Amino acid sequence: MMNTWGAKVFPSPSEATEIGKKFLTEDPNTSGSLGIAISEAIERAASDEHTKYALGSVLNHVKLHQTIIGQEAILQMEKAGDMPDIVIAPFGGGSNFSGLAFPFLRLNFDEGKSIRFIASEPSSCPKLTRGIFRYDFGDTAGITPLLPMYTLGHDFVPAPIHAGGL
Repeated sequence: MMNTWGAKVFPSPSEATEIGKKFLTEDPNTSGSLGIAISEAIERAASDEHTKYALGSVLNHVKLHQTIIGQEAILQMEKAGDMPDIVIAPFGGGSNFSGLAFPFLRLNFDEGKSIRFIASEPSSCPKLTRGIFRYDFGDTAGITPLLPMYTLGHDFVPAPIHAGGL
């Protein structure tokens, strides 16, 4: 699809945005982060009247779209003739976790199941176990609206091994 519409891909942080240049100036060896990439995407979108931007994680509309993952998992479990006792899913912005967990949670409410849900997180970005719940920006530069979340701070850059958003 990207080739079809002639999209260009830039590693983040990049020299293509002022925000990217700022982060590269501060640390030329930075591995970047999802937060920096979001900041750069917003800057590009805001500077082009023909560009629209939609945050791809965290927000409610994304969580609802991600529930296709849980719905498919339920179908697979039904084909196997079983249901899990526990659903374990990654928790970053929340969309992957809720996408898998919410359809199973519905089974608890509607069918009386007792499925447990466990959120997992990488030690490189332990915001559930070491972060605090407060309003914070969804990007590193602080461009997005403030959102309630577990956070290590919007300026936190995880270790290079961390693959946020994947």
